[in-house]
Amino acid sequence: MANAMSKQAWGLLLLLSAIWGASFLFIEMALVALSPASLVFFRVLIGAMTLGFVIIVTRRALPKQASFWLSTFVMGAINNVIPFTLIAYGQVTITGGMASIINANTAFFGVLVAAIFIMNERLSAHRLIGVIIGVSGVVIVVGPSELSQFDLTSIGQLAVILATLSYAFASVWGRLKLQGYDSIVTAFATTLSASLILGVYLLVTQSFPVFDVTFSLVIVAIGLGVIGTGYAYMLYFRILALAGASNLMLVTIIVPIFAVTLDAIFLSQWVSVREMLGFCVIALGLAVMDGRVLSYLHPNK
Repeated sequence: MANAMSKQAWGLLLLLSAIWGASFLFIEMALVALSPASLVFFRVLIGAMTLGFVIIVTRRALPKQASFWLSTFVMGAINNVIPFTLIAYGQVTITGGMASIINANTAFFGVLVAAIFIMNERLSAHRLIGVIIGVSGVVIVVGPSELSQFDLTSIGQLAVILATLSYAFASVWGRLKLQGYDSIVTAFATTLSASLILGVYLLVTQSFPVFDVTFSLVIVAIGLGVIGTGYAYMLYFRILALAGASNLMLVTIIVPIFAVTLDAIFLSQWVSVREMLGFCVIALGLAVMDGRVLSYLHPNK
């Protein structure tokens, strides 16, 4: 089967999906007290601090090459600052479950971008068909009428869609520029770069937040910063090394299962029948793109 992943890669992918599925819930909780930019700053800063602690404890050496730090700076911008801010902004007007379902579009953009820039991840026929099915599913989820209306809800949805494009390019950038480096070191350098970018932005705009430290914000800091960013990006770069850019982006197909379930349990934010139908179409696109459906239909090929 083409592009098949190992059991280890699938296990890590499921774990990362569960963590990021929960992150959408933590984002909704944090937006009560923080602006989108402030939320993302604290998220990546806590993530970088967590990874820095791991590096100190494990006595890992940081690369000295300027090319590594330049690459991680770009990675921090397109994989953290831009998509995190867009998703947080989008969740001001849409639910975490809805945001996670739209975010599933990342898998299909990832396949297209990877096929253009990475030689061994070319776009085969079954991947092209899977992309078309998947994008159709996203259209069903968002709704054609909503995409044509520029109200706050539509803007929120479009913000998340733009975030998926940024994620897709980031996975390819990481594969091309950061392959071979220690996953923990790469994750630390990336989140550190992202926190520096956002810190400068908040200083220039004089928009550092003033807020009360509450128990719920501490829980969010642990869930979103330590686990959802620090630990999650150790998994991210490990999967990228094991399975490649396009396979890594399959995580966004699995995330909605966890995000929607948590929204239903804790926030009573059920998705509509149309949205669930769109998710099923996205899942079918994933199966076709991965080659599994065709292998079952033609087991001898």
